[in-house]
Amino acid sequence: MQRTLQTNIYGLYLIKLSKWFMLIMPIVALYYTENGLNAYDIYLLQAIYSLSVAVLEIPSGYMADIIGRKKSLVMGSILGTLGFVVYSLSSGFNGFLLAEITLGLGGSFISGSDSALLYDSLASMKKEHQYLRLEGRITSLGNFAETIAAICGGLLAAAISYRFVYISQACIAAIAIPASLLLIEPHREKIAITPGFKHILQVCRESLFVNLKLSSTLLLSAITGTATLCMAWTAQVYFVHMGLTEKLITPLWVALNLTVAVVAAFSSTVVEKMGTRKAILSIVLCIPSAYIFLGNVRLVPAIVVLLLFYAIRGYATPLLKELTNSHCLSETRATVLSIRNMIIRFGFTLLGPFIGGLSAKYSLSFALQASGLILLILSGTAAWFLFRQLGNEVKEL
Repeated sequence: MQRTLQTNIYGLYLIKLSKWFMLIMPIVALYYTENGLNAYDIYLLQAIYSLSVAVLEIPSGYMADIIGRKKSLVMGSILGTLGFVVYSLSSGFNGFLLAEITLGLGGSFISGSDSALLYDSLASMKKEHQYLRLEGRITSLGNFAETIAAICGGLLAAAISYRFVYISQACIAAIAIPASLLLIEPHREKIAITPGFKHILQVCRESLFVNLKLSSTLLLSAITGTATLCMAWTAQVYFVHMGLTEKLITPLWVALNLTVAVVAAFSSTVVEKMGTRKAILSIVLCIPSAYIFLGNVRLVPAIVVLLLFYAIRGYATPLLKELTNSHCLSETRATVLSIRNMIIRFGFTLLGPFIGGLSAKYSLSFALQASGLILLILSGTAAWFLFRQLGNEVKEL
């Protein structure tokens, strides 16, 4: 088949599939526990991963704007595969730490480059209006993949071992390598001035302090991203805290990811029916509040709260990414998206250990309520800033 810009979409589907077909998710907390890690160690490990991604987010995003998004995705795919190879050969905190750092480096090269490549491919075909729908589909595919992977991972763990699941994960991650090699770099505006650290600082300043429409969108998107990322690990810790095994965690994880997948697949329709303003308000109010409810209710209502959380997550990510893309320039798009992802990673680096530390000192319930209140204040402030800057651009559809 002849490669065209249209085929980039299918290549990005495969990269998303390899990244989100996470066999390890139903058993990751159990695997850590089996190797002697406690709740604080788990959050610390993931915080270090997020920090390693955050440190290179902007440089790698800027590199993607300079050398091309395809090369960045190829590098990220190779490192992502290597990270799971290290994981499958290691045990204990130090080995896992090396694996997480490697995965973090790989993630930094992919983060931002994939969405930038999608948007610019559509722009080259004069189809930017399809971004929300396609971003929703890619998000949906990722969550469907994670759902199927949860079933497979749980079965593999029960039939063979937790470690075998990580070996299998390395094979899945390797799919991204040929998929990224077959991508085509779309035409886009090139950076006109001499590339360098000074220009990176200029882009950061423009995105965060000068272009207030972009900065307000980035702020809300980053806070929401931090909350959804942290919940992926918090739900795991919560299930283990409630005494559940992989036989019960697996179907719950399947249900949560199916919820995200279905809603994400129809994210453009959901946003159109709700209206942009109401969709944003539901994100701002419900996502932080889920933490508070999770710390106050029993298991069954907690599952209902998590289902609502994951439903809103289904349209939150595509919607906020579209708003971000619509207010940044093509020549610095990957850098801007990397700024968003860097803030998310730094946020998780703070929030994860914060929850873990409060859990160890007081209780998981107290930690969830405290973090939820903080997130609610931050997201409410960010939403006020966003509505004030965008004005009539955020209106009922």
